[in-house]
Amino acid sequence: MIYSIEILRFFSSIFVIIYHYEYFFFRTLDFKDNSKIHDVLPFDNFINWIYVYGDYGVQIFWCISGFIIAYIYLDKINSISFKKFAINRISRLYPLHLITLIVVLVIHIIYEYYVNFPLNQFNDSYHFILHLFFISSWGLEQGSSYNMPIWSVSKEIIAYILFFFLASNINNLNFKKIIFALFPLILLSKLPIFESDQHVNLLSCLILFLSGLLIYKLYLIKKNLFFIIGLLLLVVSFVGNFKIFIFSPGILMLFISLEKFLGKNVKKIFSFLGNLTYSSYLFHYPITALIIIYFKDRIEIFSNNYFFIGYLFFVLFLSHLSFKYFEIKTKYFFRKIFGK
Repeated sequence: MIYSIEILRFFSSIFVIIYHYEYFFFRTLDFKDNSKIHDVLPFDNFINWIYVYGDYGVQIFWCISGFIIAYIYLDKINSISFKKFAINRISRLYPLHLITLIVVLVIHIIYEYYVNFPLNQFNDSYHFILHLFFISSWGLEQGSSYNMPIWSVSKEIIAYILFFFLASNINNLNFKKIIFALFPLILLSKLPIFESDQHVNLLSCLILFLSGLLIYKLYLIKKNLFFIIGLLLLVVSFVGNFKIFIFSPGILMLFISLEKFLGKNVKKIFSFLGNLTYSSYLFHYPITALIIIYFKDRIEIFSNNYFFIGYLFFVLFLSHLSFKYFEIKTKYFFRKIFGK
C-alpha cells in the first residue's frame, strides 16, 4: 500500500462533498442573483476554491484508480481470471452501492412529498434498473438519477473492463503500448461528435485511468524523479487554460513522492482516512437529502459554520461505521460465496 495515495483519495472525496454542499443545499434557496450564494456559504473566504472547483476530485480519483488497479493487478494479471477480477471489484463496490440505492429510493418518495421538489431529474423505473445493474451512467439521457454520485464509479467499471482486456491480451503492457492505447481516446475527445457531457465524462475517465497506468509503469523505473516531474506537470497544468489531464497525473505523482517521508503513525492516519473515501462519497448524498427534508423550513442553518463542520464530521463518522461493520464484512462474504 502507498499511504500517500490514501490521503489524496480522501482529499478528492472531501472536495467533491464540499462542492456538492453548495449544489445540493443552496439550490433550495431563492437567489435571483446566484452570485449572492457565496455571501452565505460557510467559510467561503477560505474554501471558495473548493466550492468552485471541488468537482475535479472525480477526475483525480479516476487517475488514482488507474494507478491502484495497476499496482495491485498488473504484474499478476496472467494468473487471475476475469471472473475473479470482477468478483474482487464488485464485492468491494456493489454492496454499499445497493444499500445506498435502496435508501435513496425511500428518501426520494419522502422528499417529493414533504419538500415538493424533485430530488433528481430521472427517478423512474428505467433508471432504477440501470442503477441496480451498476450501469447508471451508461444510459443515453444526461442528468441525475437516484444516488447520483455513483455515476463516476459506473463509468469507472468500463475502465476496469478495458484494463483487464489490455493487460491480459497485450504481452508486456509497457509504457509505449499504454500511450498507443491513450492516443485514439485523446483524439476522440477532440471530435465535435463527442462534445456532450456523457461522452466527455467517459473519455475523460478512460484517459485519466490509463494515465494512472502510465504513472505506475513510470513508478517502477523512475519514482525518485516523481517530485520533480509532478511539480513540473502542476506548473504546466496552470499555464494558459487549466488542464485537468495534466494536473491529475501531476498531483498524483507529487503525493506518491511524499511516501518516503511518512512515519508509521502518519501512515496509520492516512490509511484510516483513505478507507472512508468510498462510503463518504456514496453516503453524503442521502444524508444531504434527509437534512433538507428536516430543515426545509429553516434553510438558513445551511449557512452556519458549525452546521457545516457537524455535517462533514457526521458523514465521516457514518463512513467509518460503514467501512468497519459493513463494507469489510460484505466484501469477504461476497468473495466467499461467489469466488469458489
